[in-house]
Amino acid sequence: MNDPASSATPAATAIRYLSIIVGCAGLLLAAICIAIACQVFIQTGVFAQSYAMVGLISTALGCLALTLARVWK
Repeated sequence: MNDPASSATPAATAIRYLSIIVGCAGLLLAAICIAIACQVFIQTGVFAQSYAMVGLISTALGCLALTLARVWK
């Protein structure tokens, strides 16, 4: 039968899907920022520290959001 403890509530499901969306968006933003930082470095020889930092922070937050989505029940 249906065990209430095993089925996820609609709020839990919404949080899980929202975490997946946020995690993927964070990793996409990280990829864009790292690509821009590399392009700036290739063209000018100057390291674009701000883009690299945003990329690293976005990577960390994206991975955390995807981890939350994986463990959230």
